Amino acid sequence: MTFLKFILFIFIAAFVLLLFIAFSFYNTIRKATRHFQERQPKNQTKVNGNVIIDQRSPEETNKKIIGDDEGEYVEFEE
Repeated sequence: MTFLKFILFIFIAAFVLLLFIAFSFYNTIRKATRHFQERQPKNQTKVNGNVIIDQRSPEETNKKIIGDDEGEYVEFEE
């Protein structure tokens, strides 16, 4: 009976060790993918097979090129 308890203890210890190894492996893979995703440009567009990478900040990207007070007003005539 004592031998069976010892075998059960070894089995449970091995199972916990395998869970720990699997969790460590999962964390390593997750950190690596997050690291490489941060290094890739987020604003990337493909046009006709060419890759266009916009390295501007989001504030610069959303900034208007021509302000509302600038520009030319053309009066419509029929």
